[in-house]
Amino acid sequence: MNDTLKTIYNRSSVRAYNDEKVSEDVIKEVINAGFHAACGLNAQATRFAVVTDKKKIKEYSDKGKKLFIQMMEASGNDISGLKTILDSNDNIFYGAPAVIFVFTAPNALTPVEDASLAIGNMMIAARSLGLGTCWIGFAAALGSDPDFVKETRSEGLAHRGTLIVGYPKNEQNPTPRGEVKILNWIG
Repeated sequence: MNDTLKTIYNRSSVRAYNDEKVSEDVIKEVINAGFHAACGLNAQATRFAVVTDKKKIKEYSDKGKKLFIQMMEASGNDISGLKTILDSNDNIFYGAPAVIFVFTAPNALTPVEDASLAIGNMMIAARSLGLGTCWIGFAAALGSDPDFVKETRSEGLAHRGTLIVGYPKNEQNPTPRGEVKILNWIG
């Protein structure tokens, strides 16, 4: 098996990080891998904002939880199972030393796909560099917050995803997977 496949098969979501900072150069390398992901008609409309300030990360965690609850309640979803988590003092970014917010510009033809592929590439690149990552869905509503938009300089952009990055506190073990389910093979 080649190194790329080993990296993919051994990647897992990490929710515990040690205190070691990730260097700016390493974060830029991870983002560069994301930027090199496939994108619709090569629009290259994916943008990134990085936060490494612990106080700001905590602030975005608190705000993200509050906005996520509001967003879910407004859509009529039952979040009773999530409310305990979201109402707690827990940090939705799990103590990671870096948070990468991913946005798409209006010229993206396939914005969700472009951002998702970028985040996937960043996860694999980070794993290959000995880092852990986790896509944080609870941060989804931050894009509706005017202060967040101003601070991330993301005016006119759509917030598509949030990736935490850091050195794992524990050894990464791949998440067990079942058998691949191919529905049909025509040809």
